[in-house]
Amino acid sequence: MESDSGLLMHFNEKHKSEKGNLNINEIKKSSISSRTLLIIISIMACCGVPLIIITLSSIGIFGFLGSQTTGFQSTYKITNVTVGEVAPNIPITLTNGTSITLDNLRGRPVVLWFITTWCPSCQDSESILAYDGYLKQLYAKGAVLVTVELYNDLGNNGPSISNFASQYGGNLVQNKSWLLYGTSSLNATYSYDPKEYLEIYYVINSNGIITNTSYTGLVNNINSVLQEV
Repeated sequence: MESDSGLLMHFNEKHKSEKGNLNINEIKKSSISSRTLLIIISIMACCGVPLIIITLSSIGIFGFLGSQTTGFQSTYKITNVTVGEVAPNIPITLTNGTSITLDNLRGRPVVLWFITTWCPSCQDSESILAYDGYLKQLYAKGAVLVTVELYNDLGNNGPSISNFASQYGGNLVQNKSWLLYGTSSLNATYSYDPKEYLEIYYVINSNGIITNTSYTGLVNNINSVLQEV
């Protein structure tokens, strides 16, 4: 097996240049400013619109905007993801339809690998992990590898996460309790991959603490990951 520095280093250039199309950092709720609303209400008053209609309209519009703003803040709030801190507890919908959280995996080291299923380097990495013996080494270390499709595949069309696993990992990744495949919510993607890297992984120890992370490719760094878990 090759060293970290020599293994698929061509992936690095791909990850530097390729990005998804989800534009997470640009997600915004459209809204009308208070100043604009006051202008509209003034025009309505000048045009002879009855006061009661103006009042009800104002209450309705401001109430709607208030609920929208609150919803935006609670739905898309960024959770701090930092090496040395507890990994934010996120739900993951597995391929069998069940849902788990990171807290369910406490007690074992976890490699949390976020991917896009359409990314060629992610596809190659899955095959290398399966067929070059790295998965067996993770198993021997008692680790759990959780491969998670980033929300909506970062806005591009790719195979489902289950097809990704079977197509590129084959029978070697089927029906193993320490190899989990699932999908990510928008919140989890927003927190763990705010810059929309096509893949990014986190090493989490048995106490749930993040010990390492990188977007340069899991396979590129697999030997150091194996030493760490």
